[in-house]
Amino acid sequence: MKKRFIYWIALLVLAVLADIFMPSINEGGLIKSILIILGIVGIIIAVVLNSLAGRTLKLYGHKVRTKKFSPPDKFVDIGIYSCMRHPGQFGNIILLISVTILSGKICAVLFGGWLAFLGVLFILFVEEREAIEKFGSEYCEYMKKVKPFSLDFGCIKNAFDIISKKGSV
Repeated sequence: MKKRFIYWIALLVLAVLADIFMPSINEGGLIKSILIILGIVGIIIAVVLNSLAGRTLKLYGHKVRTKKFSPPDKFVDIGIYSCMRHPGQFGNIILLISVTILSGKICAVLFGGWLAFLGVLFILFVEEREAIEKFGSEYCEYMKKVKPFSLDFGCIKNAFDIISKKGSV
């Protein structure tokens, strides 16, 4: 768990460093304003996805409810997990790209694309393998029905509904 956290933090630090040290090609104007808006919208989407994923796992991913953060010990396929397998990590990828877009530097955005690619590889080759080992055939069936990533806003609304129902109980 700690290694995963360090991996995502390292990618985010690389994105921020790219923003700081890459040369700026566009020194302002309309394109820079559009990139700033896109970056902010992306960060908001990333925070929402991470929040929904974390809250859903906290409410439904444990056989016994705990106060501390811990990895799920129960398979979850409702809420945000009904339409994508990795909403938190997808939020992390969107965050990486959004941070580089926010800089308005073309080279940083291209570098952010490579960081996002590394994030996708990590999810598909590390996270998926661990989930299969942990949840077995149930997860394999889930993989056949649910995409790894999606921005279906109907699903996001459903995720808020699921959380509010369980959270109020």
